[in-house]
Amino acid sequence: MLRVLVLLLLLANAALAAWQWGWLGAPPPAPAQAASEPQRLAQQIEPERLRLLNPPGQAGHATEPTPPPQQEAPPPVPTTQPTDTPTPPGAVAREARRCWQLPPLPLEQAQALRRSAETQADLRGRHTETPGTLPVRWLVYIGPLAEADLAARRAALRLQGLDHRTVEVPGTGSGLALGTFSTEDAARRALAEVQQRGVRDARVVRERPPVNVLTLRWPDLTDAELARLRTALGTQARSLAACPATGG
Repeated sequence: MLRVLVLLLLLANAALAAWQWGWLGAPPPAPAQAASEPQRLAQQIEPERLRLLNPPGQAGHATEPTPPPQQEAPPPVPTTQPTDTPTPPGAVAREARRCWQLPPLPLEQAQALRRSAETQADLRGRHTETPGTLPVRWLVYIGPLAEADLAARRAALRLQGLDHRTVEVPGTGSGLALGTFSTEDAARRALAEVQQRGVRDARVVRERPPVNVLTLRWPDLTDAELARLRTALGTQARSLAACPATGG
């Protein structure tokens, strides 16, 4: 029985294949999507007016949007950095400096002024010292005189036409000097002259003995340093003077 069924199935399949291939008559029409190329072209309406939206050569561009054109960024502007340009030698004028000095002073007084300049004016090591000796000094002297007598005697000397000055002689007191001399002989000659003019109470005295002195000199001070030195010297700054020019 099984063999009969298999044989019938084989015969049925063979008959179906023969009919599809047209061996048993015209085959049934093919589905629309399987129609032959001539039939498809005949069914189109005005096929020559058809256009492809995306030509084959532009297929890749249609799927990807064209990016907007990029603007080139302007080149960076170099930033100028301030640089320290070395100043060529001689471009800046050297600050003016001058030499200043005090008159010869007794040792103790000169040393005290030197210390003031070093500590108060910050001029340590900037000075020079020249030692010396002041010779004895002699006066033609009237005195001692009280304050009231000084005024009256000065008026009388002016009437006589005699030059004079007020002095303070150590060990003697206040009085009037009619002249200052480096030797005793010169002082005595002057005394004789004033006595002939009617000055009977004048005499010769020694104003000072020989004195060891120092001359302080600051050879290269700027204006600012000079101002500090004047402040440090106090009242003695009045005697500060420019150094005398030396012959070259």
